[in-house]
Amino acid sequence: MTGLGMQPRLPHERIEREWKRLALIWGIYYLVSFTLGQNPAYMQLTIWAGTALVGLFTLPVFLKRVRKRDVPQECFLLGGFLVWALLGGFFVENAALYVRHLKMVFEFWMILLFVSVILERSGGVHWFYLAFVGVAVLRIVSGEDPISFTRIADTQVVARITSANAIGYYCAVGIIAVLALLRETRRFWMRGLLVAAGGVALYGVVLSASRGAMVVLMATAVLWPALCMVGATRSKAKAVVGSVVILALSYWIFRAIIQNTYMGVRFTNAAQLEDGSSQQRLELFVTGLKMFARNPIFGNGLGQFSTVSGLGRYAHNEIAEVASATGLPGLILYYSIYWLAWRRLSWSLRYLGDPLVRYRINVIRMILLILLLSGSVSRPIFLTQDGMFLVGIVVGMSHWAERLVRAGARLAVPAAVPAWTPPGFAGSPPPAAPFAFGPPDPAVFFPR
Repeated sequence: MTGLGMQPRLPHERIEREWKRLALIWGIYYLVSFTLGQNPAYMQLTIWAGTALVGLFTLPVFLKRVRKRDVPQECFLLGGFLVWALLGGFFVENAALYVRHLKMVFEFWMILLFVSVILERSGGVHWFYLAFVGVAVLRIVSGEDPISFTRIADTQVVARITSANAIGYYCAVGIIAVLALLRETRRFWMRGLLVAAGGVALYGVVLSASRGAMVVLMATAVLWPALCMVGATRSKAKAVVGSVVILALSYWIFRAIIQNTYMGVRFTNAAQLEDGSSQQRLELFVTGLKMFARNPIFGNGLGQFSTVSGLGRYAHNEIAEVASATGLPGLILYYSIYWLAWRRLSWSLRYLGDPLVRYRINVIRMILLILLLSGSVSRPIFLTQDGMFLVGIVVGMSHWAERLVRAGARLAVPAAVPAWTPPGFAGSPPPAAPFAFGPPDPAVFFPR
C-alpha cells in the first residue's frame, strides 16, 4: 500500500517511479561533482560517491529492467568508436596519454549508457536542468570575490578568474537550463527565481571572459526564439512577434557586453584575429587536418595530438581532435551519434502536437546544435565530463520522444477488429484515429 486508504501502485507505476528516482539521483550527482567535487578536499569523496551511486542504485535497476535491445543505438556507435580507437594504439608515441584518453572515452560510454536509458524511461531531464542551474549559481556565489559589476566592466583587467573557461561554459549551460525550465512552471515566484539565477549565470559568463561561452550564449540567443518559441506554439504570429522582441533585447545586451566589458575586448580581438590565442587555435586546427591527411584511416591514436604535432597542446577543436586521433572511420562513428539523435528528434516532432512536449524536444535540439558548435570552436566535447552528460541527455531525450510517438500510435490506432462482411469479401480496415499531425508508420524510422 502507498498510504492509508490508497490503492497499491500498479507494476508499471512502480517501474516508472524507479526510473524517475534514478534521474533525481543522477541530477544530484552532477550537482555535487561540479561543485564540491572540484574542491581537492572533497574530490576523493565525490569519486567514491559516484561509485556508490552506480553500484547501489543504478546497476540493480539496469540488471533487472534493461536488455540488449533496450540499449540505444548511439551507445553501440560509441562502443564502435572505442573499439576503433584501440587500433590507434599501434601508432601512438605517448602511451600514457593514449591510455588516459582511452579511459575517458570508456567513461563517456558509461555516462552515455546510464543517462540516456534513464532519461528514455523517465523523461526526468528537469532534474539535470536544475543541476545545471545550481552549478552555475554556486560556482559564482562561492567564488573568492563577491559579485561586482566593477569586475566585469574593467576593460583593462588581464587577470581572469580560476578555471575561467570551465566556469564560463557552466554558466552558459545554466542559462540554457533556465530557458528550458521557464516553460515547465506557471508559478510566478519560481519563474522569478529562475530569472534571478539566469542573471547570475550571465554575470558568470561575462566575468569568465571565455569566448567559447560567449559563442554558446550568442547561439542560444538565436536558436531559442527560432526553435523553441516559434516551433513549440500554436500561435505562430505571437511567437514570431515574441521572437523579434527577444532578438532585439539580446542584441542590446550583447552590444553592451562588447562595448563595456573585458569580455568584449577579448571577443572583438578574437573576431579580428588580433590576439595570439585565436591565431594559435586556427593553427592547431590546420595542424590537426594535416595529421589526419597523413593517416586518414587509423589516425595517430587518442591523446596524441600534443605529442605528434610538437605543440604540446590539444587541438581545441573536436573535429580536428577526432579526425587526427581516429581517422575517417572514427570521425563517422562519432558524429553519427549526433546525426541519429537529430533525426529521431525531428521525426518525433512530426507527430507530437502538445506545445510543452514540442518545447522540450526543441530545447534538446538546440542543445545538440550548441554541442556541435561548441566542439568546433572551443572544446572537444568527448574529453569533458560535463559534455558527456549533455550528449547523454540529448540521446536519452531523443529516445524518450520516440517512445511518446510509438506509445501514442498504439493508443491512437487500435488493433484491427474483424467486422461483418458479405461472404467472399475481406474485412474492412479499422478507421485511423487522429494522432496529432497524423499517425506515424512504425516502420518508417528507427524500427524496433
